[in-house]
Amino acid sequence: MNFSKTIKKAYWVLAAALFVLASSSQAVAQNDYYFPEGSEFDESIPTPEEFLGYEIGTHYTRHDRIVDYFEELARISDKASLQVIGQTVQKRPQVVLTITDPANHQNLEEIRENHLTLIDPDADLLDIEEAKSVVALNYSVHGDESSSGEAALLTAYYFVANQSAETQNLLEESIIHIDPAQNPDGRDRAAHWHNSYKSFPPVSDPNDIEHNQGWPRGRTNHFLHDLNRDWFAVTQQESANRVAFYQKWYPNIQIDFHEMGTNSTYYLEPTQPERTWNPIVPEYHYEVLNPLLAEYHTDALNELGALYWTKEVFDNISPIYGSTYPDILGGVGVTFEVGSSRGLVQESVAGDVTFENTIRRHLRTGIATVRAGVGEKKTLLEYQKDFYETALEEAEDQPVRAYVFGDEADKTLTNKFLDLLLKHKLEVYKLEEERTVDGKTFSPEAGYILPTSQANYRLIHDIFETYTEYADSVFYDITAWSLVQGYGIKYGEITSGGYNRDWGTPVESVPEQEGKVVGGQADYAYLLSWSDYNASAALYHLLDEGVRARVAHQPFTSPTSGGDVDFGYGSVIISVAEQDNHSPDELYEVIEATAEEFSLTFHTTSTGYNTGGIDLGSGNAQVVDKPEAAVVFGYGVSAYDAGEAWFLLNKHLGIDITKINSVDFGDVNLSRYNTLLLVDGDYEYFDQEIIDKIKTWVNDGGTLITSAGASVWAVRNEIVSENFLDSGEDTSAAEEDETVRYNYEERRDRWLAGRIPGVILEADIDPSHPIAFGTEDRSQLFLKENGHFLYPSSDPYGTVAYYGDDPHRGGFLNEANKEKVKNKASILVSGEGSGNVILFSENPTFRSYWHTSSRLLLNALLFGNNL
Repeated sequence: MNFSKTIKKAYWVLAAALFVLASSSQAVAQNDYYFPEGSEFDESIPTPEEFLGYEIGTHYTRHDRIVDYFEELARISDKASLQVIGQTVQKRPQVVLTITDPANHQNLEEIRENHLTLIDPDADLLDIEEAKSVVALNYSVHGDESSSGEAALLTAYYFVANQSAETQNLLEESIIHIDPAQNPDGRDRAAHWHNSYKSFPPVSDPNDIEHNQGWPRGRTNHFLHDLNRDWFAVTQQESANRVAFYQKWYPNIQIDFHEMGTNSTYYLEPTQPERTWNPIVPEYHYEVLNPLLAEYHTDALNELGALYWTKEVFDNISPIYGSTYPDILGGVGVTFEVGSSRGLVQESVAGDVTFENTIRRHLRTGIATVRAGVGEKKTLLEYQKDFYETALEEAEDQPVRAYVFGDEADKTLTNKFLDLLLKHKLEVYKLEEERTVDGKTFSPEAGYILPTSQANYRLIHDIFETYTEYADSVFYDITAWSLVQGYGIKYGEITSGGYNRDWGTPVESVPEQEGKVVGGQADYAYLLSWSDYNASAALYHLLDEGVRARVAHQPFTSPTSGGDVDFGYGSVIISVAEQDNHSPDELYEVIEATAEEFSLTFHTTSTGYNTGGIDLGSGNAQVVDKPEAAVVFGYGVSAYDAGEAWFLLNKHLGIDITKINSVDFGDVNLSRYNTLLLVDGDYEYFDQEIIDKIKTWVNDGGTLITSAGASVWAVRNEIVSENFLDSGEDTSAAEEDETVRYNYEERRDRWLAGRIPGVILEADIDPSHPIAFGTEDRSQLFLKENGHFLYPSSDPYGTVAYYGDDPHRGGFLNEANKEKVKNKASILVSGEGSGNVILFSENPTFRSYWHTSSRLLLNALLFGNNL
């Protein structure tokens, strides 16, 4: 006998047994820490630790591994099924794990269809006793609030593997949807950071790099958008996928799991009474349902001895979040916020905050939410049914019977808005004949009707209405969210007695917008109106293809092949004879392809001699230079604003804009660019040498475009000769000996009340200015969320957009800020040497849906070198 081999074999058998024992003990220890006392689990279901190879809370789990584990649960358990609901920009799957009793899984589609009868006021009443409560647990919408994604792993395991009678009942009575990472791209950005810098043992010092992510952090998606503020506007593809899944199920409860500052404890709803409620949502929701759910959530935290707070800081006033969008759709949305470790462990004022403890609290409140969904099933289902019945009643009591919208001159934005309404599952009808509403004419080619008398009336209300009076002066985020104002499309209100559904036919999808060249191949010139939002993308595409184009600085009427056509400011003129890079045949191919790609109508003419206005060879028809543009990214720059500008210019305009890191800017040769964009930021890395470098570049002919804080920075550093009012300056004269005292407890609220929490302001805009080309009238709405106020220019032609004596049109604006914004400028243009500086007081690309001002930024980019 070979004793050596026998001993070796015995050694490895013993080692394997010890490993299994250690793993089992480790799993038991983790179960004891994370799960409720006495929890028993099906041993055939692998724990997250067993599957992943590490204890939850000791490593940040990549999104693909979360998906792998969910796939494994769905493979081995008849309680779970996994659905891919979409894909991110970086090609990561968006998934939802559905957990319920196996019998429910067999009839899941029937259960879903029955549930949807609750949102149909005309449907037969659902048998509440037989119905299921639908609970959505949504994690990691902010990618670097990562504990929730780990909690999702444990929550899924708990409901699949737990063998208690209570859990069995919960699964029989509910459908649980778990979205482990609403922002997979941001989550992996944060996970990579934390895993790359973790130490052994972990470092708790808040100054350690593990706890301080580099720009732009993992909070946002690929294009640096805050997905938690995109449920309403739905500008990002991740949001569109999420909203589509929501609309399939209409959950009774939707939880949004977040993190907050390390020194905070745990936040849960309800919010402050009355002052921070959305006025269109029934008060019963806030007065009864939120506190009812809080009883379950606080019981779970009390069991852990965990501190928490409610009714402070956060609000429910706007429908933009994952926790408030359900509120205007008959569900109950709730935000959870846990004090973050931002790494494995971090010091706080109350001791070390560990990753494990942040995970555990989110796990327990998630379990408690399902208990609430089942324990209060009857109340929640009846509320949802009543919500939609009363919505119809409220709609009938309102003076507005329908909204008519659409503009034949701008079918692109019309279709964008129509697409948004359809994403929200609203009933829209296409006009069958021309109608005049509110003095505006709407054609059947681009006119639509949105009746208010439909189940989702409250959603319609928030899309169109604005508020200027509030019960409070302190808000967490924006107080004006009217989407139609941001789109800037033509619309009118039909009041009582003036409308019926026979005016139009139901719309199921956005119609294909035809692109064409009227008149075929031109022998003299092609003409394109600047009124459509896509005209900017078409022009950049043509310039990129080497086509020479002119832009009209005066209107004209051309005798086109289709008859006389009026062309306004900014219309594009492409002369066949001026082309160096294309033969007439090649030019026609490019124009035809451009018309088709961007769904636009080009006209042809055989003469430059117009029947009205300027002729095509006028000095007021200037050659357009292709923008060679760069934007500054990195430290000192707002990631939100940078991402929104990037998204607009890259996805809409199609420009390959260069993103320059702020810390490398001093080494960049600016001569290769004719346009530089600086979005909101303090530009702390820009020293005097860099400031002088930018000044020289502008004076040599460059175009500098700034927005929000960058505009103030440019003025302060004398890059431009303009003036601003600092947000901290007091415009009122105080008595010399006047002493002001406030109670200490008011300090935070007073500071917040002085902010500008996203308000709508009306400006007078000069439509003849190249920055304003494409605007049809002098009234222009802007969204302001900063305390930067530009004074009008001393140059009488330099103030493009101007706020008058009373510009406030929506949102909360206190009296001091009303005074500050009076008679200030929204957009200035200042010639500096051979170049130009274009200053926006606001962020023109606000959250990628404020198209009224984003089109002005596109004009600045395309025409800034031709002012």
